[in-house]
Amino acid sequence: MPAKVDPNICEGIGACKESCPEDVFEMKDDGQGLKSVVVHPDNCIECGLCVDACPMGAITIE
Repeated sequence: MPAKVDPNICEGIGACKESCPEDVFEMKDDGQGLKSVVVHPDNCIECGLCVDACPMGAITIE
């Protein structure tokens, strides 16, 4: 399963986007600020780098 971002926890820091070797994430404005969004789920190799990089704990890989 590809990475998932909980938008209620994400603070738009972008650490996941920077850590991802497969360009899975983009930062998008949801009207309340930037949030990380999985835009290329098929690219996710489930390496867990994004999970480790997110200081908010907003990303899971199930």
